[in-house]
Formats: sequence, C-alpha cells, structure tokens
Amino acid sequence: MEPEKTISPGIPSPKAQQWGVVISIVIIVLMIVIGAFYSWGKRISEEKALITAPVSE
Repeated sequence: MEPEKTISPGIPSPKAQQWGVVISIVIIVLMIVIGAFYSWGKRISEEKALITAPVSE
C-alpha cells in the first residue's frame, strides 16, 4: 500500500502555485504597460496644448 498524499486545505498544490506566479507577473506587466501609455498620452496632450496655445498680441 502506498502512503496517502495529504494536502493541507490552506496550501495550494505546486501546479496551482505556478499558475499564481504566472498570473501575478502578467498583472504586474499589464499595470506597467497601462501606466506607461497613460503617462505617454498625458505628455502628448500637454505638448499639443503648448503648441496650440493662443498667442496674445
């Protein structure tokens, strides 16, 4: 008879832990990409505002 493999209810299996790591990395990368696009768009809008500012005579 083989010994029974017991898994504690609070500890995920190694396969579940690997998926958790992958999902965490994907979320972090997406947050960085979204933040980069946000700041890039903000910079472009500020540059357009400076270019199209009315010139007072």
